[in-house]
Amino acid sequence: MLCQKCHKKTASVFISSIINGQETRIYLCDDCAKDYPLLNFNYQDPFSIKDVMDKLKMDEGNSTDREKENSLVTDNDCEKNNIICPNCHSTYNEYRQTGKLGCSRCYEVFEEHLKPIIKNIYGYEEYIGKTPKKDNSRMYISREIRILKEDLNMAVEKEEYEKAADIRDKIKELEECNE
Repeated sequence: MLCQKCHKKTASVFISSIINGQETRIYLCDDCAKDYPLLNFNYQDPFSIKDVMDKLKMDEGNSTDREKENSLVTDNDCEKNNIICPNCHSTYNEYRQTGKLGCSRCYEVFEEHLKPIIKNIYGYEEYIGKTPKKDNSRMYISREIRILKEDLNMAVEKEEYEKAADIRDKIKELEECNE
């Protein structure tokens, strides 16, 4: 549908107003909607994809060689291997160029690179919002067990067997409390 004011661009804003029982509908393009007196377009997103990408590039420039060596998958590995999501076939390089992930599985595949970006934006890597008051302790324990199991898998992969044994014991202890 074309804008009802300029009749040139596609309408992207729909305004419905009721004055004295009379309904009026107006379809406007973005430019004409900005001039509409009842709308306020001074809203700013808390962050944009461009900001995220700029931050990613800035962080890469600031990270030391040692930090890059210690990360599980470096950007060089991504370029050499061109990590590909098995579900949607998006690559990490495509994500870096567009700022868009192809599917929900991409979050898992590119996880090691996304975590620092998400932490920089939100200040944390996992959801820390409200939880139900009822039976909150069980949810907390279940979450801790899940996190410890991930740590256990990483410790085994790195062949840190003493650390893995300690984590295993903590998991057993929490599972007993959760029963």
